[in-house]
Order: sequence, then C-alpha cells, then structure tokens
Amino acid sequence: MTFTAQSKLIRTCTLLATISAAACIAWPSAMSADSPQSETFLSDAADGHLRQNGEDGWEALRNSNDPAEVFADLRYVKVNTRTDIIYRGFLFFDTSSLPDDCELTGAVLHIYSKCTGDLDNCQLYILGGTDEYPSMPLAPSDYALPDESLPVCARVDVGEWTELAYRALPLEDPDTVVNKAGITKFCLLERRDYEGVSPPDPRSENELKLYSHEEGDGFQPYLEVSWGEQTPGEQAAATPADGNHPAAGTTTHVAIALALVATTAIAVVARKRARRATSNHD
Repeated sequence: MTFTAQSKLIRTCTLLATISAAACIAWPSAMSADSPQSETFLSDAADGHLRQNGEDGWEALRNSNDPAEVFADLRYVKVNTRTDIIYRGFLFFDTSSLPDDCELTGAVLHIYSKCTGDLDNCQLYILGGTDEYPSMPLAPSDYALPDESLPVCARVDVGEWTELAYRALPLEDPDTVVNKAGITKFCLLERRDYEGVSPPDPRSENELKLYSHEEGDGFQPYLEVSWGEQTPGEQAAATPADGNHPAAGTTTHVAIALALVATTAIAVVARKRARRATSNHD
C-alpha cells in the first residue's frame, strides 16, 4: 500500500470513528419519548420532620395550627404518633431534569428505615405535595396540612420493618405526583395521624425512622422515575447501598468513551502501517 493510500485510510478511519462518537453523544436526545428510560434522584438537604406537642387531647394535637418545631439538619427523618406528640416527615427531590413531554410510567421511593415502639397496626402514608406545600425549606406552619386533601401516593404496612434496610415503595399515579418542572415533595404520616385514630394509651407509639440526606451515600432516600415502556425494577440497577448511585447519562458516557477508544486504536494502527509503508518505500 502506498503512502498516499495509507494517508487516505487514516483520514477515512478517523472520520468514521468521529461520526460514531458524535452519534453516541446525540443518541439520548434523539430517542423518542416512547423509549424506555429512567432516572434516579437523591433527596434534598431540605428533608426533615416537624414535631408538635400538646396536652389538650388527641384531636387538638392532630389538628393544631400552632407553629411546630422544625428538624431539618438531622441524619434521620422521624414519623411518630403518641397521645401527646406527633412527628410528620417530609422529603424533597429535584426532578426538574425530566423531559417535559414524557409520560411517566412508574415511580419508586426508596427509604432506608426501621420501626420502633409497639407497632400496633403501624402503617405509613405517603402524600404528594404541591407547589405551595410544604415549604422548602420547612417552616413551623407546615405542620398544619392544607385544607384540600393531598393525594395518597402509597399506603404501606411497616410493622415488620424492625431491621434497618432499604424499602422500595411504588407510588401511585406517578405522572401526577412527580413534578417534571421543579421539586417533587412528599409528606409522611403514620396511620393514626392520617386516619385520626387516637393511640390507646400514653405509652403506645408507632415510630418510623429513616435516614435523611445528611446520612450520605448508601443511606439517603432516593426516587427512581421511569417513562416510556420500562417501569422501575424491570432492569437491575445499582442502589446507594452499593455505593453507586444510578445517574442520568451513564450509558451515554460509556458509549462516548468506547467511541474515543476506538478512534485512538484505529488512528494508532493506521499510523503504524503508514510508518511501515514509508520505511519500505525508503
């Protein structure tokens, strides 16, 4: 092969590899909204809980409009009911990176949690927030729930959650609950609080504790959202417990890296052949 032919080969191979890399970069944006895709969002540092105390009876405590004590910097979020105290938890996720025109097919909330107390028919209610409620960051007035009922995203029996572990909670009606233009908010209530059922005696309490954003990698809450044909859980994915957070664009980055490696390999081989051809010609 002549030197001129070798040069043409180098230019052709490099051009093809460059086109492949560009196609890999453009591929995610070119995918249709019907293609199965998913994205995972870690909880925001604003997550936390509110505590309200009261000695005027259960109903007065539950329906109180008094300012509550805010806890937003702890390593855990607490949800609890007693005759004289109630804790309400709140989680926030920035889901604004979701495509505006995508139709969500699934959303799963993952929390690393356990329960304590007597666990008398202990259940967790997850309510979807609104643009106005709750505040971000949390405010003392957020203890009072809005006049209009918040949608129930999930209702889960948690009495068996006596060991610390990640729990996967599928959410109902994800296309309504998840905010594609901003912050997705959740309010967490224990069954007695949501249903208005007074604890049987002062010593009875149903307490759920879950790790918050402040606990860091491998423990903090995360929200897995999917759209297109795939629903969360259909494909194995790393979780924070593994130390590897699923991240948007991972597939793209791998494809780009492979394309660049291919480009380099092709160029190296072509140059070696060109040098050999030049040496033989000399």
